[in-house]
Amino acid sequence: MKIKCFDIKELPILNWHDGAGTSQEVFCWPVASDYSLRASIATIEQDSYLKRYAEGERLVVLLNDQPLLLTDTKAFECRLERAGDHAQFSAQQFCAIKVLQPSVQLMNFIFRGDRWGAKSYFITEDYKLPANQAGLVYVLKGEWDISGANCHLLAQGQGAWWLPDIGEGEIKPLSTDSKLIWIELLPR
Repeated sequence: MKIKCFDIKELPILNWHDGAGTSQEVFCWPVASDYSLRASIATIEQDSYLKRYAEGERLVVLLNDQPLLLTDTKAFECRLERAGDHAQFSAQQFCAIKVLQPSVQLMNFIFRGDRWGAKSYFITEDYKLPANQAGLVYVLKGEWDISGANCHLLAQGQGAWWLPDIGEGEIKPLSTDSKLIWIELLPR
């Protein structure tokens, strides 16, 4: 399998049932009814909550500098303020979202904790994508050259994902201000 590229402008949009935002699924693997990894990007316009799942862990990463507050009924509170800020918690946990300004963009990653471990990093320089793990990159600034993928260039609002069997791939910034988020997924 090659690294699969995506563009937020081309992903199908699903409106939230409460009208507070939209979601765009990046990928779901292996299938929606029995997934191990699921990534989506939410654009949130007003206070709402994140959908709860019967099992799994959740990693959320803020994609723009629009602050938001995550809370639940058990005294959990987390404020995300800058692009790249992230939080990880159970996908079964109720999580209310308080939006301070509209159009918050949030990467929402759901994964089976018994199968995967997840971490989020910023990347600003050349990086070889590991072949023995899965991952996702999302460009915040600049342009990136990517090898081993079904595309050759990534710009702001674009990204790529892969599973452990990709073989090899590499990303290289094409300008000094280039920055992307890398979500590392380690098999357990």
